[in-house]
Amino acid sequence: MLPSQDTKAAAHINQRTRLSLSYSFEESVSTRISVQDLRLWGEHMTIGTRPSFGLYEAWIRLDFNERLSVQAGRQELRYDNQRLMAVNDWALSARSHDAIVLMHENDNSRLHIGAGFNQSQDRLFGTEYGLNNYKTLNYIWYSTRISPLLNASIHFIADGYENPEDSEELNIRLSWASYITLGNEGLQLRFYPAFQHGKTLYGEDISAWYMMAEAFSPLTGNWSATLGAEIFSGKDHLKTGDDKFRAFDDLYGVGHGRNGYMDYFTSFPGHTRQAGLINPYLKNRFIINPSTDITADLHLFFLQNNYPDPDDSMRPIDKYLGTEIDLVLTHRFNEITQLQFGYSVMFGSESMEVIKGGSSDEFAHWAFLMIRLSPKFL
Repeated sequence: MLPSQDTKAAAHINQRTRLSLSYSFEESVSTRISVQDLRLWGEHMTIGTRPSFGLYEAWIRLDFNERLSVQAGRQELRYDNQRLMAVNDWALSARSHDAIVLMHENDNSRLHIGAGFNQSQDRLFGTEYGLNNYKTLNYIWYSTRISPLLNASIHFIADGYENPEDSEELNIRLSWASYITLGNEGLQLRFYPAFQHGKTLYGEDISAWYMMAEAFSPLTGNWSATLGAEIFSGKDHLKTGDDKFRAFDDLYGVGHGRNGYMDYFTSFPGHTRQAGLINPYLKNRFIINPSTDITADLHLFFLQNNYPDPDDSMRPIDKYLGTEIDLVLTHRFNEITQLQFGYSVMFGSESMEVIKGGSSDEFAHWAFLMIRLSPKFL
């Protein structure tokens, strides 16, 4: 959010330590177990008994033949550009799911069918869940190479949420998406249309949509650029009589890498108060040498639909929210050690004050320094 006149800059140190063990047997059985410790320095006392280790991955995979396999357990689910299903690696904990996935893959196509059923405790009767998470998850993802220049995928996701006011009611949300890439190394066009219907958590009818279009090109030997835009449909708050839920939800996707590193818009539709978002962007990558590169991104943010002015509920606020600039320097010391330094600035408008809080008169900026060390012990 935007800072206010009374706020002061925050400073903290986060640490994630993850140990992953992978094993395979005769190319027919494989398994992976990952444990991780997450901490904010100072969060735990220097002496105490508070546990901190958690399980990030724990799955087993059975390969019936070269093409057909099944994987079950705690696992990462990432597809296409990770807009709807992502690892969310920037988040300290990252994201993994309890699921079973049937996979059929060959040289030209991949088919994944996944499912999950969640419970908060071991019950004798009933299936009341009670957590702010999906109770059921079912999806089908199919990706194929149509030609040497054209790849396309179809993704269908059905996630079910228990109504907090009625545990007997399971509301299913349906999402359809297609990720299409066209081009070669000189120019690649990417399109990602999506549509949602079904029911919200509280049983409202959904009718929402999303569109991403971008072009990527290496402009020189050391400079590549991506020009594009994302649009999330939203609710017209000044329109009466519309009983549909119009705000698109990005499900379990990534926001940090798509909508600016300052994380103003990482959770839809809440972060735009259901009014939707339009995000044109220009992303640049400059290769300084084989071990060092710089990225420079520009984001513009607009509401997709109308939101009322707090001083006059009959008049909408201006749709322009702000401009963000992200700069990141990455240096690789060796194969296992990487250093990143980032600096970002948000130039928010008065409309951003209404949507996100804070004051647009204050200077909003953020910096980070990160070291990633990824050794292989065995």
